Amino acid sequence: MKDVKKYIEILKEFAERKLKSHFQIDKLDLDNFETINSYLIYQTIKENKKQKNTLIYVPDKETKSQFYVPAIFTLALYNFIDNYIDDSTSYEVGDILQEDGNRYEIIKKTEKGFTIKGGNSIFKYPNFNQIKRYTITTADFNARRAKLKFDIYKEFFSDILNIESQKKYLNLPSKFKYKSVIVTDKSIVDELKQHTLENRNIHKAFPFQYIAKSGKRTDNLPMDPMIFMVNDYETARKHILDKGIKVRNITIIGSNKYKDHHREISDDLNNKKIENCLMIGSSDMSENSIPNLLKWKWTLPELDFFNYFTTYPINKIEVENDEFSKHLQNFDSLLAQIENEYGIGLKELYRFVRNLFPIIIPSNESRLITQLDNSLVYFEKEGQDIVETAFYEIDEYDYEEIWDEILKAYSNLVTCKKCSQAKFKKLQEFYRIDYLVAPKEYLGIWDEEVNKDKIRNVISFKDFESLDTANKTIVFLGFFGYNHLKSMIYNPNKINIILYPQEKEHFDSSLNKLRRETYFELKNSDRTAISGISFKETEKIENISDLISRLFEQDDKAKINPDYSDVNCSNIVKEITFENDPDILELDENKTVLLKINQKERFEKVKNLTIGDKIRVYDNSSKEELYQVALEYDTDGEFTRIEEFSRLWKSELNKYFKEFNSLTELHKSLVKWKKRSK
Repeated sequence: MKDVKKYIEILKEFAERKLKSHFQIDKLDLDNFETINSYLIYQTIKENKKQKNTLIYVPDKETKSQFYVPAIFTLALYNFIDNYIDDSTSYEVGDILQEDGNRYEIIKKTEKGFTIKGGNSIFKYPNFNQIKRYTITTADFNARRAKLKFDIYKEFFSDILNIESQKKYLNLPSKFKYKSVIVTDKSIVDELKQHTLENRNIHKAFPFQYIAKSGKRTDNLPMDPMIFMVNDYETARKHILDKGIKVRNITIIGSNKYKDHHREISDDLNNKKIENCLMIGSSDMSENSIPNLLKWKWTLPELDFFNYFTTYPINKIEVENDEFSKHLQNFDSLLAQIENEYGIGLKELYRFVRNLFPIIIPSNESRLITQLDNSLVYFEKEGQDIVETAFYEIDEYDYEEIWDEILKAYSNLVTCKKCSQAKFKKLQEFYRIDYLVAPKEYLGIWDEEVNKDKIRNVISFKDFESLDTANKTIVFLGFFGYNHLKSMIYNPNKINIILYPQEKEHFDSSLNKLRRETYFELKNSDRTAISGISFKETEKIENISDLISRLFEQDDKAKINPDYSDVNCSNIVKEITFENDPDILELDENKTVLLKINQKERFEKVKNLTIGDKIRVYDNSSKEELYQVALEYDTDGEFTRIEEFSRLWKSELNKYFKEFNSLTELHKSLVKWKKRSK
């Protein structure tokens, strides 16, 4: 995305030029990302006269640490400039002063100047200009020399603001009219202690005060605080705003600090307790949740440009399967012909085809082949319901021959998939795979059937999302849509994904969607209002074919979960017979049994069993026991009433059903009733 790169380079140059006009930005030793964020923060807080509030959104919650230093630097400098220009420091009798570690107390003030008393009864008589050499401290008077001095505070602001040397230290404020609040984690204090500039620890450069939930106040410098830091917004209200302490803005870092407090923030803005608010975090907010809200949303491609994370490009491994593609084209042509001829929609059937793509069968003896057998059973049941409903809605009831054609076309796809090992052969070409990502319900099977020397770990998609590793080789068996792409892109591991040509086209389409969303955000008018720079799109984004659209258009709406990509609307009851036992055991396909295999036992779902398996089935009598317990402890009769209503519903439905000769007739009647009610 070359145009994004160009946009960021212009933004960086613009930010540096603007910030340099106010202070020596080079001396802050900020990287490019921090420099731009400092500019954005400065732009938002200086807009207080326009009553604008801003959300800076970061897609990764860990990114907020990149805002700690820019936020503190920018707020401190912005406030200090105004406090320096409009110095409100007033020296009064009783004030404790400090100069070069020596402390004094003002004991007298006249029209000509002051009388101050130091240790060992030393008296000095500074005039109104000379008194500004002294810093007013909140510490107690002590005759001994103070260990904590204000040198770093004076040096930092004098250097950054380029105050002339002859005026150095003479007129730096020690009381602050303009103050700000930062709501963030307490750990920021510890992070500041580690931050250095030109080998100077700048923790003591900023006059801030941390206020605990209890109200306990801790100053990092013994002087009037220019910045208040709190851990949550309630503390800011209770111990700052409600006490009438005047602050002009609040900066909130971390989505958990602001997302549940938009009403309180809005109230304080509307009641003029604060002039404006800046929020930084990984949670978006609706435009109306905060008055006059502008948004700046950092995008993943931008963060990648700043090398915020070390990433690898996704390795797309395309495998050809001409026979499968031919059967897929036949299936698609058949459905298109039926839809055009009868004016109906059969797009729901494509999800059954989509679920076939990531299925890999290592061999004809693999237990994983049950996935394909099950997919055909689901299609026979649910697919026919979809076709039947579509025809009933146009009052057409003679559809059996058409359904047989559709079923045959889908069966050809399943049969072809059983014989195809193209994807598995690609797996074999890897020298080493650290993590193979497979559907959660098939992990046990994959773990048994893979070569452990080549494939070290088999994990679920959920496990992949929680991985805390880098530089590992990770392989996906297929592609599951836009949300899957966002979980893989800009990952610190080496991501590989095995794709059929149709999946590759869907992948490229999803990548284009990410580009479109990025361009949409970069062109957002709020960005232009905040930064003063507009984005111009130069790259053209291509469209996808009709077949890919029909196959995968529901992915984003359904948010397909790779761990359960073949979730279906109905459950199938499997009939199980045992050796030397004539009885038939009927079990729901999703019931878990204990499977003995390779001298070990593990849990497995009924739908994944094959002939010859040795299993142990546990009775589900616990349901009856729970039912009896519920009746026994139903003291208020609530459970009994539910039971009674349940029996009434069943009774009335049975009576209504008896008016028809079959379930099909009942369905036709309900469809007609539904059409009349529209």
